[in-house]
Amino acid sequence: MRNRIAVWGRDAQEKRVLITIELQVTDNIVRIETFPEKVVSDDVYAAFMNKWRKEEAAELPEPDRVIARELSVTDSLLPDDLKAEQTDMIVRAQTEWHFHVLSEKLAQSYRSELAEIEDRIERAGSYSSDLWNQAKAFWQKVQSQLQDKTLLREQGNELRKRSDAVFARLKELREEVNAQYEAESAKHKEKFGQLLRDVEKRISEGTHLNKVFQELRELQRKFHGIKFTKQDRDEVYNRIDAAFKAVKQERGQGKEDTGGALSRNEARYQGLLKAMERMEKSIGRDKEDLKFENRRIERTDGQLEAQIRQAKIVMIESRINSKNEKLEDMVKTKTMLEARIEKDKQRAEKQSRKAAERQAKEAAKAKIAAEMGNRQVSPEEAAKLAAAAAEIRAGKKQAKVDRKSLRSAAPSDTVANFAALSQVLAGEVHVPRKQRTPAPSLLEKTTERIDDAIDVATHKVQQAVDTAKAAGQVLSEEE
Repeated sequence: MRNRIAVWGRDAQEKRVLITIELQVTDNIVRIETFPEKVVSDDVYAAFMNKWRKEEAAELPEPDRVIARELSVTDSLLPDDLKAEQTDMIVRAQTEWHFHVLSEKLAQSYRSELAEIEDRIERAGSYSSDLWNQAKAFWQKVQSQLQDKTLLREQGNELRKRSDAVFARLKELREEVNAQYEAESAKHKEKFGQLLRDVEKRISEGTHLNKVFQELRELQRKFHGIKFTKQDRDEVYNRIDAAFKAVKQERGQGKEDTGGALSRNEARYQGLLKAMERMEKSIGRDKEDLKFENRRIERTDGQLEAQIRQAKIVMIESRINSKNEKLEDMVKTKTMLEARIEKDKQRAEKQSRKAAERQAKEAAKAKIAAEMGNRQVSPEEAAKLAAAAAEIRAGKKQAKVDRKSLRSAAPSDTVANFAALSQVLAGEVHVPRKQRTPAPSLLEKTTERIDDAIDVATHKVQQAVDTAKAAGQVLSEEE
């Protein structure tokens, strides 16, 4: 409804008059004028309805009565001595005009707040994220009021135009700051590039790697304390990371990615901690907004504004509850990741121990193989070992080991004997047939490979002589 209406009515003398009512929103005043029926011709009535009501210029007669009254929710728009023929229009105007007055007061408060922001920007003279956040928060409040239709369209358009101008000015200031920021970032990038080129050169030469590693750690510490643009930061970070990997590779580290899951979980854990920090800050800001609204609602003049602020309080509380639920989920995820990281660490330690054991076994095997290569096996020994292997394979009887002879033998002979046994079982030594002459000259028969006999022979050897443990390990490994 417009702020001007014209209706027919009657005065105290029951004379028919044209009653015009105008709402002066800023002053919360209702201006009432009456015109006798005799001065209201068809042209004058058309001028009232088509021009005056739309706040356009029109030639109108002088009123015979002018009344100015304060707009009230309880009292009628018209005095008691004036009766309108269209009472429903009067009641509707009274209800809507009261809302208009409250909405105008709210819009005026927003105009004052926006003026303060404009003044801060002009006095600052340079870009500030705080100013941007203040302008953003202000516009979000206005937008919320527009969505709730507590502000009129004309008021919203006015505030939107002024807010657009504020954001445009802030963007200009930000571009100036960004230009300086990019120039500083380029300088830092070049400086780090020179340092990294020297480091990369020494890594490729393989000299003083421990010192290079320490220099990289110091370089990384400095890197985190300098502001870069996102692109420059990514480029410098990738070069530092590649240099660390190259140093570890040269030092014999990082050849086996046993900690891949651990690295991923730790990276996810660090990212989760940052997200939790951001969420806690966001909840803190919402709580500050809630305190502000509670303070403002205590000093609210109009009922409508109080209802609007109460609705905002409910919205903020709902948003805080939602964020608290998300934060609780993050805490649960944090606990889960901590458990995973602990398991990954234990798994990595276990894999490291297994790798060390494998290396020890390989070293023992190599040692025994070297001693076996220097050991000469006589035809008699080879024949005995082949016969024992054949008996084990055929399942006729268990191999018997002369413990006394083994105990009296030198450790090197024992190792060599069992190394020879492993050769026979593996089919690597030719055993001679039984000759009538006491000294045979050739090995004529090759024993077949007996894989299943190695465990039995090894078990017997381990029970007999402690010094044969290394040989037993080799036999079990060959199986």
